[in-house]
Amino acid sequence: MELEYRNIVKKPLTVEELIDLAKLGEVSILSLLNKRSKTYKELGKELQESDEMAVADFLATNPKAIIRPLVVENNKLTIGFKPEPK
Repeated sequence: MELEYRNIVKKPLTVEELIDLAKLGEVSILSLLNKRSKTYKELGKELQESDEMAVADFLATNPKAIIRPLVVENNKLTIGFKPEPK
């Protein structure tokens, strides 16, 4: 299996890429937001979380607030390290 690594801090995801990832994972963009991150705690307090585009804009400009890792394999998105419940 060949993997492509992308450092999203050095090369942030665009709003369009975030939307595509959320669609691929069949989740909201809010699901990509790490509310425990230092960046979110410092900068995201006034973020309108009900506004998907506001969340996407925030994540595009603050990539450290994205849950990591994001792994795309066989058109499926895996978010973070937690295993899926059985």
